[in-house]
Amino acid sequence: MFNKVLLPVDLSHEDHIRELMRVAVKMTEGESPEVHMLYVDQSLIHSAGYPHLNEQSIADHHRDAKQTMDRLLAELPEGLIGFSHCCEGTAHDQILETAQALAVNVIVMMARKPGIRSYFIGSNAERVVRHAGCSVVIVRND
Repeated sequence: MFNKVLLPVDLSHEDHIRELMRVAVKMTEGESPEVHMLYVDQSLIHSAGYPHLNEQSIADHHRDAKQTMDRLLAELPEGLIGFSHCCEGTAHDQILETAQALAVNVIVMMARKPGIRSYFIGSNAERVVRHAGCSVVIVRND
């Protein structure tokens, strides 16, 4: 199985995060398995849409995101080590970069059932699956 798992998360869906955590727990084995939770803040990608954001509000948002992830990671069973990570950028790029930097064995992420929109522009999950250097497990949330 795996000893280093990356969980990219959408913090507005804690029930989905808990489901990802359940899957990650089932997939881990070995000495001191690690679960790395990643939140990607995409609010600055189209900064014209968020002119009210300044450095302090961004720092506050990242602090809140890390606190939420740390609270959720505290629910992991004993023996699993949890880490929270927060970064900015395009979700699929940051997921791939973080997976490589942390040398994870597997990425476990949520995906919706593809709709007509994803046939034209693709989804983050699709891009991660296509370009990841490790295994990727997709958990459907429909």
